[in-house]
Amino acid sequence: MFYRNLKTANKLILAFSFIAVIVVAALIIAFQGLRQVQQSQQKIFDEQFAQHMLLKDLLININENRALMLKMAMLRGVGEALLDEVKRNSLQGEKLLGELNASAARASETQELLQKLDDEWRAYSGAREKTIIPLIAAGDYDSAAVMLTREQAERIGQIRALGDRIIHLGERNIQQALAQSAETVDEQRRTLIIVITAILALMATIVWATSKSIAGPLADLTQWAEQIAEGDLMYGKEFEKREDEVGMLSQAFSRMGENLRELAKTSEAIAKGDLTVTVAPRSERDILGNAFSAMIANLQSLTADLKEGVAVLSTASQEIMASTGQVAASAQETATAISEITTTVEEVKQTATVSNQKAKHVTEAAQRTLQVSQDGRKAVEATQDSMSQIRQQMHAVAESIVRLSEQSQAIAEIVATVNDLAEQSNLLGVNASIEAVKSGEQGRGFSVVAQEVKTLADQSKQATGQVRNILNDIQRAMNKAVMVAEQGSKVVDGGYQQAKLSGDSIRMLADSIEESSGAALQIAASSQQQLVGMDQVASAMESIKKASQDNVEGTKQAEQAARNLHQLGVRMQNRIAQFNA
Repeated sequence: MFYRNLKTANKLILAFSFIAVIVVAALIIAFQGLRQVQQSQQKIFDEQFAQHMLLKDLLININENRALMLKMAMLRGVGEALLDEVKRNSLQGEKLLGELNASAARASETQELLQKLDDEWRAYSGAREKTIIPLIAAGDYDSAAVMLTREQAERIGQIRALGDRIIHLGERNIQQALAQSAETVDEQRRTLIIVITAILALMATIVWATSKSIAGPLADLTQWAEQIAEGDLMYGKEFEKREDEVGMLSQAFSRMGENLRELAKTSEAIAKGDLTVTVAPRSERDILGNAFSAMIANLQSLTADLKEGVAVLSTASQEIMASTGQVAASAQETATAISEITTTVEEVKQTATVSNQKAKHVTEAAQRTLQVSQDGRKAVEATQDSMSQIRQQMHAVAESIVRLSEQSQAIAEIVATVNDLAEQSNLLGVNASIEAVKSGEQGRGFSVVAQEVKTLADQSKQATGQVRNILNDIQRAMNKAVMVAEQGSKVVDGGYQQAKLSGDSIRMLADSIEESSGAALQIAASSQQQLVGMDQVASAMESIKKASQDNVEGTKQAEQAARNLHQLGVRMQNRIAQFNA
């Protein structure tokens, strides 16, 4: 009963405080257990792992020292650098052995083994310093090698065996420490399980008590709120009297239900047409009560205003019906006239379309004619260029023929000279023959030569005669060619001038055709603009026609709306008469 009457905040504080105390206690226990485990692990590391690491380093140092000594024996000499390295290695071994003995002070179980290892190390070091190094220095390498491979090897074997025993003992200690840590962890786990179980049981008890104290009454309030939300206000509900928030909420819900039932009864009276009821607000903050009171007053005023408005509405609707009838008749006449205008515009549009098509055909023909004239202009220009080239070639041919005629005349002069030389040679041959005859037997050989010269002169004369005849034929042919070339040049000049005149005429014709094509294009553009304008006019007339039809429909709808408005006014008068204000 005490817990039930506590405030909800106090209930939650009390429950969570109790749980927090138990959780803190469990955490302290767990922390102590973890601390014990940590200390155990640290002890294992300090006493065992550190000792193992030192022992491993010592064994490595001994192996390095033995390797250096073997190297010294094999090299058959004691070098300063090698000797210094042996000394450094020995000092490092002494240091590691000292640290290992210091760690054994905390682990007395291994003290005896470490003492034996120390004795073996001392014996190994003493033999090295007192015997082996002096033997090597004295040159007795075989004796030094024998000691290294026998006595010193046995000592190193003893050191390794002692090291293995120490490591084995350390591993056993580690296993024991780990077993103790595992036992501690298990004990802590069991403790935590018990504590967590207790916490869960306590939490379940607190949740059950809190749920029974808060959730049960809240579920009843929720069920009643759902009934109110569904509109069920006729039945109330009694709640347990309590001093906490749930009890105060229950009493507030009870008062709210009573107030809502009173407002529901008032709403039923208003719904039946009784506007004479009154609602008294419970306070200035009673928004719903004040709103109901103001609503009733507003409904009374509104009913009075509606009665007056409905009367005015009925009269106005009758007048609107008469006006809309007249407007509908006028709109119908306007629509008929616009339809006729639209038909006429469509006919004009068809005519403009035909004109536009004709203009396009004319434009296309003008374009083709313009293309033909431009091709003709290009052909004439090409002909003029060809005639000019032919003219130049004919002049060049005429000049070549004239030069050839001059050269043939020069050849004729040369031939005449050769003929003269042949006649003189013939004359000389005759004279030589005469002189040879006069000379008798001595001039016979000269006579033969003179006869040959005469024969050659005759042949040269005949050849020059033939050449002269050929040159005469060539001269006559060349004279004819000169005359033909001159006539051809004149004909070509005439053709060139005629082609030039034809080109000028065709250019003028092409310019005229181009102007005609431009005019045809302008006519086509104007026709297209006219067609576009007619399209726009036709579209506008269609829009006007549609608008007029819409106006007709609108006036009909307005007439019907006025009729409906009049009927609505009559019905509203009948309904308002039902309210008693």
